[in-house]
Amino acid sequence: MNPYESLKTKLRGRQPVSIGNIMLLSGPYLLDAFSAFDCVLLDKEHGIYDTESLLPMLTHCRNIGLPTLVRVENSLYHLIAKAIDMGADGIMLPRTETVEQVRCAVEAMHFYPEGKTGFGGYGLFRKGETMEEFQQNRTLILQIESREGLENMPAMVETYGRYIDGFMIGPNDYSIMIGHPCDHAHPEMTAEIERVFRTAAQLGKSVGCFAPGREQALRYREMGANLFWIADDASYIREGIRSYLEGLNL
Repeated sequence: MNPYESLKTKLRGRQPVSIGNIMLLSGPYLLDAFSAFDCVLLDKEHGIYDTESLLPMLTHCRNIGLPTLVRVENSLYHLIAKAIDMGADGIMLPRTETVEQVRCAVEAMHFYPEGKTGFGGYGLFRKGETMEEFQQNRTLILQIESREGLENMPAMVETYGRYIDGFMIGPNDYSIMIGHPCDHAHPEMTAEIERVFRTAAQLGKSVGCFAPGREQALRYREMGANLFWIADDASYIREGIRSYLEGLNL
């Protein structure tokens, strides 16, 4: 089973999936180290990337067989379709609140009759991939960042369930929306996270919450998460440097 098939199998089975977070790396040269993850997310919403800078990152990941997600800026056709054209293996859609937003993503990620995307793009197909395989092989993760998004999760799955691979909470924006900015451990925020996790489990979908570190990721695992989107590239480098220097008394 190749890494792409493995990722889709884990998502369908609600098995643990690790997601590396890339926001600041400006070239592909360090990406081999990220092969420890099941997939990596390249962040266009809050990271440094435009289409031109994203292309070499996606191309290198494709060359080494490392599945990629791109978090786009918004649920707009041209942003989603362009990321897929450039070689993204999937999309993370921020601030997902409505079935209409999911429809936009599905149409931008699939050819007719399932969608409306156009044929073209430097990295659209993997080597040897058929049209039928393309239609089945791209990944869609919806970010839930508000109570409206939570309430509409069942409708999203009822309408587009076959295209939805999982849900991911954006805890900063969600906590702001309920009046407890960036307080992920507030009892009200904890209750909201539990509701999203429980709803996803009832719908049979993978679920997780962004974790700034290992301790938070372990907490979410105990709460029922199987998607682990942890920290970011700067944090990985910082922690690696600390581990090398530890005990040297420099």
